[in-house]
Amino acid sequence: MIDIHCHLLPGIDDGAKTEQESVEMMRLAVRCGTTGLVATPHADPQYSYDPATISASLNRLRVLAPEGLNLYQGCDFHLMHDNVQDALLHPTRYTINGGRYLLVEFSDLVIFENTEEIFGRLEAAGMVIVVTRPERNPLLRQRLGLLEQWVAGGRLMQVTAGSLMGLWGTRVFDFSRAMIDRGLVHFVASDGHDPRGRQPRLDEAHRWLSTHYEPALAELLTVVHPTAVIENKPLDLKALPPACRRRRSWFRRLFGRRKPKPSES
Repeated sequence: MIDIHCHLLPGIDDGAKTEQESVEMMRLAVRCGTTGLVATPHADPQYSYDPATISASLNRLRVLAPEGLNLYQGCDFHLMHDNVQDALLHPTRYTINGGRYLLVEFSDLVIFENTEEIFGRLEAAGMVIVVTRPERNPLLRQRLGLLEQWVAGGRLMQVTAGSLMGLWGTRVFDFSRAMIDRGLVHFVASDGHDPRGRQPRLDEAHRWLSTHYEPALAELLTVVHPTAVIENKPLDLKALPPACRRRRSWFRRLFGRRKPKPSES
């Protein structure tokens, strides 16, 4: 599996605090079946994004990475004016592995009225929009129709693995399922921040998708689509299976429903 969203770099943002934590995160990821991991530090009002510093930190971790794990550079790109202007001047500065795919994070406080126009400008410069963790954004959770509109316009969606495990509460869990049911999810990534609480692992989400939907969907969201991103290839969206839940027996429907944790995003 390939994880396209992880805050792995030590001391860069609110992710790993030390190099030792980064090493623990990489070892955990490998044990849980991850073979490729994209380091995506924040570029937002709180954390500046310096490509040279990030590249140097990533190269250091490549030396320490366990066998079987490949590391790539990316960014958790906050949709704000300064970032957009810089990305238009330097289209591959923030994208994953220097390709076309850009992880875009929205504020929890406002969704700009001209978001469609901003998307269009970034796309005209060669970028493909991947909206990160929409299920955890309280504003986007109220606008499922807007997400459907964005997907119809060619934008992609990445849901957090922990959201499917109930880590962020019932509302986030239910909204994640609603997105999957409507065919609005193209990637599942960890958004890992540390080796304990917000872990960089995809195995549990892969099993959950295989159980509640189909193994083919689990493979597409954690292997096939992320591989296309790393290789800078277009996604074959026709390969997405019908977005319908696997039927369960009456006994499992009655007694087997998993209850997410009560914590909320």
